[in-house]
Amino acid sequence: MGAADDARAGGARGFYDAIAGRYDRVYAARGREAGARLAEVAASLPARSRALVLGVGTGRELTSLLDAGHAPTGLDFSPRMLEHAGRRARPVPLVLADFWQPLPFPSGAFDACVALHGTLAHPPSKGAIASLAAELARVLRPGGVLVIEAPSPSWDAGGAPGEADDDGRAVARLDAEHSVAEDRVANVAVPFMTLAATSWEALLAPSFRARATDDGREIRVIASAVAPKPGA
Repeated sequence: MGAADDARAGGARGFYDAIAGRYDRVYAARGREAGARLAEVAASLPARSRALVLGVGTGRELTSLLDAGHAPTGLDFSPRMLEHAGRRARPVPLVLADFWQPLPFPSGAFDACVALHGTLAHPPSKGAIASLAAELARVLRPGGVLVIEAPSPSWDAGGAPGEADDDGRAVARLDAEHSVAEDRVANVAVPFMTLAATSWEALLAPSFRARATDDGREIRVIASAVAPKPGA
């Protein structure tokens, strides 16, 4: 990992370590709509999937995956987030690692992968998404399913640019693809990207056959891992 990657990872890790204690209360989607969305994601995976959860955070999606009969493994680079995930009633394997680096799993280890809540919105570069796609295709079996949720370029955080909400959160848009999220209670900030649906489809190819939709707030990507060519 180079110096720039160290700085990027440290900044994002520091942000999520700092907000871990209040993530479920302030940041995580709640209520029936959130529960229905997580159940929908779980139902979209192959039956009884070995499911890799990238950016598992505090583990809120683990219950839905377990209830649907899947066997999840959570991965996150924030030790504080994983501490909270480890307190869930039904423990699952949790791995401390940076998914922008080579994944610490053998080829074909999983049937599905989910990256929810904008997990992939903090890449060191667009090219890093393509590199991650190749790694995910490696650790998924051929035809394995990838589900991504990412912020839409059309999303309006509400309020004046840079104005904090009642929980101390603020978003400053820098350009069409780049913004900064700030937590003024924890006094931390992190950059994030907002890519168009067509950009996600292009960046995931040729490792995945992907279809991305944009509802104006969120990009949802459903993709299928392409089997590697013989000798590749």
